Amino acid sequence: MIELSPRHTQNCKFVHSRYAALRELPQKGVIAEVGVLAGDLSQWFLNHKKPKELHLIDVFYCDDFPGKNRFKKKQNLSFVKKRFENQISDDIVSLHQGYSWNMLSKFEDHYFDLIYIDAAHDYDSVRRDLKESAKKIKLNGSIVMNDYIMYDHLAKSAYGVVQATNEFCVNENWEFDYFAFHPNLFCDVILKKITN
Repeated sequence: MIELSPRHTQNCKFVHSRYAALRELPQKGVIAEVGVLAGDLSQWFLNHKKPKELHLIDVFYCDDFPGKNRFKKKQNLSFVKKRFENQISDDIVSLHQGYSWNMLSKFEDHYFDLIYIDAAHDYDSVRRDLKESAKKIKLNGSIVMNDYIMYDHLAKSAYGVVQATNEFCVNENWEFDYFAFHPNLFCDVILKKITN
């Protein structure tokens, strides 16, 4: 695994939650949420970041969180459409159904102020999402990686998020801006481009 150097972490701030970190980012920007499920974080973005545009990218074919049971995978898309029908009609929220890296590729380069990545967690998928996001984010924008952990101890599944994120930072000259703690260690990291 590629290791980070001090260059990639020297400006990093540690905060107690993802929401504490996200609150520090600018308001009223253009946001892509890559991996949406039920739209719970999407709702938080609408309430707290007041985006000019919120683009929700997902295959929209997943069961709800265990214990929530709001929908089954065949109802995933219709649930999210219904949840945000007013914001969709107001041209604030847009839904993009398909593989995340393919959907991101359809946007102009340097389009987004913030891209939040929480889609497939295997190494190759995360690597593809990061590669495409690097083209689509503004120079002063932020990429957020959800579930910065190597192994999901609840689902008993290996993740590739740490490996792909560290490799991206080293090879593409990005740094950690925030490290956001999570009680079960499904932490978030916010990345920004190193410009000096």
